[in-house]
Amino acid sequence: MKLARIALTVALVAGGAALTSVPAAAVPGCSVAYQAQPWTEGPGQGGFTASVTITNTGDAVAGWTLRFALPAGQSLTQGWSATWSPGPPLTAANAPWNANLATGASTTIGFNGRWSGTYADPAAFTLNGTTCGGGGGPANQPPTVSLTSPAAGQSFAAGATVPLAATAADPDGRVVWVEFLVDGALVATDTTAPYTAGAAGLGAGGHTATARAVDDGSPAASTTSAGVAFTVAGSDPGPGGKVDNPFAGATGYVNPAWRAQVEQAASDTGGTLGARMRVVGQQSTAVWMDRIGAIDPPGSALGLRDHLDAASVQDGATGPSPLTIQIVIYDLPNRDCAALASNGELLIAEGGLARYRAEYIDPIRAVLADPAYAGLRIVLVVEPDSLPNLVTNVSGPQASPRCVEAQQTGAYRDGIRYAVSRLSSLPNTYLYLDIAHSGWLGWPNNFEGALGEFDRTLAAGQGGPGYDKIHGFVTNTANYTPLDEVFLPNPGLQVGGGQVMSSTFYEFNPRLDERDFATDLQAAFAARGCAGCGMLVDTSRNGWGGAARPGQVSTSTDLNTYVDQSRIDRRPHRGGWCNQAGAGLGVRPTAATGTPGIDAFVWVKPPGESDGVSQAGVVDPDDPAKGFDAMCDPTARNRYNSAFPTNALAGAPHAGRWFPAQFAMLVQNAFPIVSTG
Repeated sequence: MKLARIALTVALVAGGAALTSVPAAAVPGCSVAYQAQPWTEGPGQGGFTASVTITNTGDAVAGWTLRFALPAGQSLTQGWSATWSPGPPLTAANAPWNANLATGASTTIGFNGRWSGTYADPAAFTLNGTTCGGGGGPANQPPTVSLTSPAAGQSFAAGATVPLAATAADPDGRVVWVEFLVDGALVATDTTAPYTAGAAGLGAGGHTATARAVDDGSPAASTTSAGVAFTVAGSDPGPGGKVDNPFAGATGYVNPAWRAQVEQAASDTGGTLGARMRVVGQQSTAVWMDRIGAIDPPGSALGLRDHLDAASVQDGATGPSPLTIQIVIYDLPNRDCAALASNGELLIAEGGLARYRAEYIDPIRAVLADPAYAGLRIVLVVEPDSLPNLVTNVSGPQASPRCVEAQQTGAYRDGIRYAVSRLSSLPNTYLYLDIAHSGWLGWPNNFEGALGEFDRTLAAGQGGPGYDKIHGFVTNTANYTPLDEVFLPNPGLQVGGGQVMSSTFYEFNPRLDERDFATDLQAAFAARGCAGCGMLVDTSRNGWGGAARPGQVSTSTDLNTYVDQSRIDRRPHRGGWCNQAGAGLGVRPTAATGTPGIDAFVWVKPPGESDGVSQAGVVDPDDPAKGFDAMCDPTARNRYNSAFPTNALAGAPHAGRWFPAQFAMLVQNAFPIVSTG
């Protein structure tokens, strides 16, 4: 319900004296929208994640404290975006960055809690002692909005700034702002009528503009206008335009910095193993842009332009065949929200999405657009582990506050939409979005949930840039799931009274390996209109060779024994992800996958680069946001099932740092074996 703000002016008259005005006292007012996602863990008990949106409907405040009573049986476990005290009453005091709330301004905070008995929402809230509205009264009516510029079918010259304009109104309140989007990505916001903006730097080809109006309700309502199609004239379409498979017929970029580390390890090791290391050092691996500073780092470290320059030199040395360079786009705000090892530098609550656009994606696009690199095929792997976390880590026991914040603010979706819209318009870029792996999203519910999440982010009918803007998806990034479970081809096979997929290791997940997972995904996305989308599989560490690799199917009649003796994946638990002991290099990078729809096997994670630090209290001086995750501690238990160890290697440095012991293990356990002949 919207509350009108009342201003008072008091005038005093004494005898024949002149009127004297007295400044009006600050008029308080607030509304609260409370949304909770409870779950049950047993009879009469469970947990919940709550989002609390505070809207200041009175005069501006500088500092605030929210108080409310939790229903009987509920308790606070942790909170975010405020300083929380359990009370009673439960109290949330502002953080430094959200202390000031102008009239009509809102901020969203949240917390996790426990409940017993019966779950119920709190009934009343106060802000700085003032009782807040919310939840009662007539329903908030959404605003209306219409895009008035550009006109349908209008064409603009290459490099022109496209004028954007809209009209908007709210039937029971006011419009707080209007957002302008091009291809689903936010390009500008205007808070006053007439609502106007401009979109610059759009690539050649067709685009769709929309406007979204947001009102002052609590919770706020928004309306998105119908899309208006327009075009931008082409300048240089690039040599031959984009191809169906950027890896076909191409050589791959060999990162000279990674190769130098491999050469040093080979020299230190010597012998046959050292010779095998040198062979591995000739393989193509991806370059990770994992922070703003990686784009143009100080000193001798290679930045994005340095890698592209080196790729151009390599391209010139390989004759007429094109060269493909892979670059990982990896700096969303609240990055790696369900773990700590690769936490990023940007936070949603501290303006991270705006910085992601202006300080990360836009500079990357500016470098990639340099005509000097027009002859390269640039494959962009977009944001590993981002959208998959919104499928599995925003409710239930695995809920993470940072993932919940990413979902509720839309920061992951909006960030990826922006990256796709800005980076796909270049004539030689090929975007593949990360979609986790079969051991994460292979369960039917997770699989369907992932399709829905990518629809919400990409599908043009849902405000996204459209599936036609991407080239496909990549699975198994930085993970260890085998390409093929050669001795377990049938997840429904009955052994000892149960199906293979019902074993302890697979936990009723019918997708046992990455080839099946990628093939199923490709078919599902093709049915959704992503007909040209291909799949990549990261095979950098999923070979599982060495003495522990099974050579034949088990003859046991006990289900778990049969599976454990037959599976290629030698992890104690399928959820192990950090520096896994016993792992080996997988299939070398190639476009000859043998499976239609799978464009290539690639090495997105350079072998020998750590997944995360194995010891607490160690700080990475170049990237202090990266933290310690217990899944990287070899003495800890697996968080997904405490009956199993983490299987992590000891002595590991921070994520992305060179880990010689891991590299030696991967080469030793490679499958196929690395040949020096």
